[in-house]
Amino acid sequence: MDPSGIYQDYLTAYEPGGFLALFDALAPELHLLANPARTIPISPAPVLFDRRLEGAFTELTTALWSIVADPAYRDLCSRNIPRFLLDPAPAAPPPIPFDADAGIGCLDVHLENGAPRLIEFMVLPPGMSGIYPGLLDLYRRHLERLLPGRRFDCFAGGWDRDRCEEAIVQGMLGPREVERVAIVDWQPESQITYGEFRCLLGMIRRNRGVDGLIADPRQVVRQGPRVLVRGLPVDRIVNRMTLPDWQSHQGELAAYTRLVWEAPEVFSHHPYQWFLGDKNSLALLSDPGVMERLIADAALRNRLRAFIPATFPLSTFCFERGGEPRRGQVDVSRLLARFPDPSRLVLKPVSSHASKGVFYGPVDTPDRARLEEALLRIDPGEYVAMELVPPPEILVPRGAGLLERWKYDIRLFVLNGRYAFPGGRIYLGEYTNQLPCRAFAPLYFV
Repeated sequence: MDPSGIYQDYLTAYEPGGFLALFDALAPELHLLANPARTIPISPAPVLFDRRLEGAFTELTTALWSIVADPAYRDLCSRNIPRFLLDPAPAAPPPIPFDADAGIGCLDVHLENGAPRLIEFMVLPPGMSGIYPGLLDLYRRHLERLLPGRRFDCFAGGWDRDRCEEAIVQGMLGPREVERVAIVDWQPESQITYGEFRCLLGMIRRNRGVDGLIADPRQVVRQGPRVLVRGLPVDRIVNRMTLPDWQSHQGELAAYTRLVWEAPEVFSHHPYQWFLGDKNSLALLSDPGVMERLIADAALRNRLRAFIPATFPLSTFCFERGGEPRRGQVDVSRLLARFPDPSRLVLKPVSSHASKGVFYGPVDTPDRARLEEALLRIDPGEYVAMELVPPPEILVPRGAGLLERWKYDIRLFVLNGRYAFPGGRIYLGEYTNQLPCRAFAPLYFV
């Protein structure tokens, strides 16, 4: 965190009424209250860093995107596309459509000894990516009023709110002329991201004059050469369906799934891009043999190795029995030969984020006995084992001078293949997204 003492000055100046006034000012513009049952929470605590850390963020993003841009890497990732998403006709997995110089991505990072470590990443827009440019800009003005004479930087060189929002809109609409766009998610009005969807439609309308709508995938049909959403023709679909929802509702989504291979051009972020940045991807990037095939430059390989925690498919540690891995087949002794301290190990579901799957961390597996119990409950083919990189902590003001120690994650947003701005999430507890006490935080360099 900030070594200059500015954060302590913020804690001293913090006043709950002033923060609530800021939230009330943010709410209409960012649609924070669009879903009354799931209001988008904004953190009372900004995350502040010494500006020298920005160089490390840029280096990590550039190195990682150089790998994602490699067709050989995309070929490896395509082998993980599940059968239910594949066209039954072709014999081989299709190439994953991807332009490294376009679109939206995100790196989730923790800090270890002051250096960034990659926890996971997405080559697709993550939740709330659309609100961050506005949040960063408006929250900055609040901080500079609260602490006169201080300067808070957030956007990388050459970027600002307007340019970021223009890039986000361009990523959703693509290079062709578009008359109407649809944002599609499972039961979208029930999602915490519903407010962000409303925000994105406003950005599209302001920047391009293009109409848009929000829909459930069951409201999407193909009629001849056109795709109809809620009965209206659309040119682009911004798919915000997560893989767990897709897996859970395969039968109801048969028509929507066919669009993936019958009309791939309609998707602004093709669903296959999910597999360029899932937990299997971290296992690939943690494999020295794979990295030697992908990267000739030994110095670049070493830099990436420093960024990426050791990650293995959990099935790597199964007993040699042949066939598909099953529960109860993990050889705990082999696993502990690689991760000797169970409390320094996390088990992450491959096909979902921690909010949708069951995540096991040090509080769940503090010793061998508890680790063995957890392994009996999960399918090793659906998990990776990863070296624990503990999340950093931050003091959060609660009013009346009270402070609580929360944890935070760092998000590095990538626009058009370049690091553009950082954000954060703070949370009370062990895991992001698994508790109601969490909030989206702006991140600044001071």
